[in-house]
Amino acid sequence: MKTATRFSFVSLAFAALLHSSLLADEQADKIQALEKRVEQLEKLLQQRDAKAAAAPPGDAPKPAETPQSLPSLSIGASGFTLRSADTNFMLRFRGLLQLDSHWSDDDAIGDSFLVRRARPILEGTVFRDFDFLLTPELAGSSPSLRDAWVNYRYNEVLQLRIGKMKPPGNLERWQSAANLLFIERSPVSLLWPVRDVGVMLHGELWPGDKDTTKTLAASGLANYSVGLFNGTGDGRSAGNSDFDSDKTVAGRLFFHPLLKSRIELVRKLGVGVSGTYGEMSGDSGLPEDFGYAADVTADGPHWRVGPQAYWYWGPFGVIGEYAVSSQRLELQVAPFGSTRAENSAWAITASWLLTGEEGTFGYPTPKRTFDPANGGWGAFQLVARYSGLDIDDGLFPTFADPAELATSATVWGVGLNWFLNRNIRASFNYTHTDLKGGQSGSVADLGENAFLTRVQLAF
Repeated sequence: MKTATRFSFVSLAFAALLHSSLLADEQADKIQALEKRVEQLEKLLQQRDAKAAAAPPGDAPKPAETPQSLPSLSIGASGFTLRSADTNFMLRFRGLLQLDSHWSDDDAIGDSFLVRRARPILEGTVFRDFDFLLTPELAGSSPSLRDAWVNYRYNEVLQLRIGKMKPPGNLERWQSAANLLFIERSPVSLLWPVRDVGVMLHGELWPGDKDTTKTLAASGLANYSVGLFNGTGDGRSAGNSDFDSDKTVAGRLFFHPLLKSRIELVRKLGVGVSGTYGEMSGDSGLPEDFGYAADVTADGPHWRVGPQAYWYWGPFGVIGEYAVSSQRLELQVAPFGSTRAENSAWAITASWLLTGEEGTFGYPTPKRTFDPANGGWGAFQLVARYSGLDIDDGLFPTFADPAELATSATVWGVGLNWFLNRNIRASFNYTHTDLKGGQSGSVADLGENAFLTRVQLAF
């Protein structure tokens, strides 16, 4: 019995030893297989790295792209803006609405409420460097197209604009209608085109710091624009096409000579000059509202020149300009004849923001927006202007009727602008105009007193 038991124990021990030996062999085989796989992987990685090193740079494997952000939509005081994720595409919708009233002691003018301007404005950028602007005008007797241009920005120094635009002219024409100090522009603007169709090269050189230039008309120490246009009469907006080959060259040079000075008093001084020269013919070459005789037409060279300047310091601002428009005219009926008319105008405008905001060529930002419940009343600005217009005496009585067209006008006015916020503005103007009659004395000295109001929405 003992012998059988001992035999069983030996048999079990031998079986366990045999099983352990088999497991050890199996583990050894697995380890060996894993080592072979690691060697194969190392060889593959070495071969891939060798191929990548030998391949041209353009064939190198690209890293995984990082997730792109989505296009953005913003709504604020500057309008409704949609921008692509890479910021190379932008679309902005803005608008301008001006609701006016005019009250005068001149019965020929009459009192009225009117929608002065109603403009949906679409602007944007495509492929980073191409800007565009499209502005229809819905106010008036019929819709019209004010702006329609494309602008290529190589950089801030060199830009090219093509389409219907404001050509180089006086300072008030350079200023947006939403930012005018007075409800109506001065007589100087009557001697320059409103809009014209053509091509213009423009740019800004040696820009100043943004805190200074944000209140100015341009950011450069030197600013230029020069273009070739179809040409149009004084105070006119050109049509969308032209039916003759006559063209007009227009240009402006404007400088901020002390833009980088440390003296704040003179830093925001700007001086410049604009001019045009071209051949004009037909009724479209005549001034818009001067009332020349019915059979008078433009026929020949037409040039304009206008020195201009502005200055801002703290809440104060001054704009001054002068213009001469010289044009050849022809009378097409007896007694026939031709003449050269030289009309001139000037204006000086002062402004003072009573609530302490910075004087600006653009739209001031109120320190406190209109919110009576919390003591906010917006920004208040006082303005004053003295201006004049002189019509060439040689026009009377052959080329202009002295009973219809005054030889000169002197206008002075005062006003209050109330900026409730960045979008809403109310304006109140009082103006007095002295008119002097034609050469024959058919028109007695006249005077007109007018009170104008405006409520404006601009975004």
